[in-house]
Amino acid sequence: MTLIEKFKIQNNSDIIYAKTTLSNILKDRVKLDKNFLIFSLMELSTNLIKHADKGEIWVLDYKDEILLCALDYGNGIENINWSMQNGTTGMDNSLGLGLYQMNNNANYEIEICSLAHREIHGTVVLLKPINLNPDIISLQIPHATEEISGDMFVKKGKFLLLCDGSGHGKKANKSAELAKSLFYNHPFSCLLVDEFFLNLDKKLKEKEMRGLALSIFEISKSSVQVCGIGNISFWIQNGNHYNYASQKDGILGEHYSSSDKFFFELSHNQKFITATDGIDVGKFNKLLLHMPKKSSSALIALSAMHFASVTYDDKTIVVITTQKELS
Repeated sequence: MTLIEKFKIQNNSDIIYAKTTLSNILKDRVKLDKNFLIFSLMELSTNLIKHADKGEIWVLDYKDEILLCALDYGNGIENINWSMQNGTTGMDNSLGLGLYQMNNNANYEIEICSLAHREIHGTVVLLKPINLNPDIISLQIPHATEEISGDMFVKKGKFLLLCDGSGHGKKANKSAELAKSLFYNHPFSCLLVDEFFLNLDKKLKEKEMRGLALSIFEISKSSVQVCGIGNISFWIQNGNHYNYASQKDGILGEHYSSSDKFFFELSHNQKFITATDGIDVGKFNKLLLHMPKKSSSALIALSAMHFASVTYDDKTIVVITTQKELS
């Protein structure tokens, strides 16, 4: 899932600019319902001004599908079910049709995460295709002042690589690209993963490159095996709760001795979440306590970026749902 455009919404002129830009984005996407997506953008934007004074609209791409997300730090929605019904509105001179119409489209659905706590409050409204239920979804956003991220997430067969370069920007990205190159060219098994780590550690030192926190995940339909080192966290769904774990301190290319190894048995449709240190662990733990129980992977990822992201760092989150054997 890729963030392709972000709009700050504070007044009506911002809505017009967002509408024009989205129209250009959709121009060559012949299979999409352009009129509905533009209508939804305007409704979501209008709601941001009416109910939260301001906010942001994010336009995201997932395999040529477009998702729209409205994010704010307002007071939250007290009754989400009520807000989705036909004719319900908290505003004068409004028919209350926006969210209801968006949620009753044949191809799209609305998901909402809304919090009203002292430390963490606001709303994330996600419009996504109904059939968007991937095994793996990731979202990566670079440091606020950079276009290039020092985080890297890639997949090779049943193996996943998530790494976080020290600092941010081009130098951190070069280290992550080296890890990616070695990952693609290394014959993999978790039994041999320390050989990979030692080789990467040696090359980072030889080239005097930035250090890396790194995880390798081996995924099957019933388990996740983790091998790695450095400040990368993960959460394992346990019923309606999530158990938290993290790798030990250390960094490849600077001070590396050995890797951590974890093994988790997972049941059908159980979620496994991993993130770099651009996601604040304390805030994300609180978010998971209050998110709707059947939240999609996309809503979890977007809510993490909104409520729990560290402003001045690269940030990546990956949500894995065990549905079938990955290939």
